[in-house]
Amino acid sequence: MGAMSPQRRALERRCKVNGGPLAREAVLASTMAVVTGLSAQLYIYLGPVPYTMQNFGVMLSGLLLSPRYALLSQLLYLTIVAAGAPLAAGMRGGLPVIAGPTAGYLWGFPLASALASMLARPHLAERRLARAWLMCIVASAPIYALGAAWLRLWLQALGPLGGLYALASALGVGQRPDEAVLVAGVLVFLPQDVLMDNTLAVLAAAKAYELIGAGMASNVFNRAAAP
Repeated sequence: MGAMSPQRRALERRCKVNGGPLAREAVLASTMAVVTGLSAQLYIYLGPVPYTMQNFGVMLSGLLLSPRYALLSQLLYLTIVAAGAPLAAGMRGGLPVIAGPTAGYLWGFPLASALASMLARPHLAERRLARAWLMCIVASAPIYALGAAWLRLWLQALGPLGGLYALASALGVGQRPDEAVLVAGVLVFLPQDVLMDNTLAVLAAAKAYELIGAGMASNVFNRAAAP
């Protein structure tokens, strides 16, 4: 391992504060679960899959938390939604939300958050914001992969979903299911997620580290790859 930079060493010292880092991470993980739910309420429907700002909450949790707690924050969010809390898009909740046609996207949240913690957070600690942003794009892959795969299974089992093929046609794509899912279920969301949600998450996390010295987050250094 290479020598630790002065910035990283200084931030590590600031992380070592009294008050129980695990307790702080648990509180922050719970907070991020709520943030993810609140960001779902900024939504519009162009097809069966809503545009939301949830990718912001997912990436922010990964940038502020260790991989374990980033994962737990999104698992907690899914548990709360499954229990009926109206924290999915459109203030919906219950088992139909996490088992419906768009559930695959939600299932990708825990993996994406943990990946953001492992891949992007170390760059954020070094103030390499552009690299952190790029790694957030990589970390988002499970959301799109699981979302598209589950949506495709629903199409195969139940036939057309409201608005999917109409949106695909409006975007100049044919009626083949694979193409429709790829365009209307993945590609249409990339500009917002990449240019807005991920950018805001990186900037917000960088500001948080600046203000609190990552004291509420876990040690971003030695534990960056912790399970």
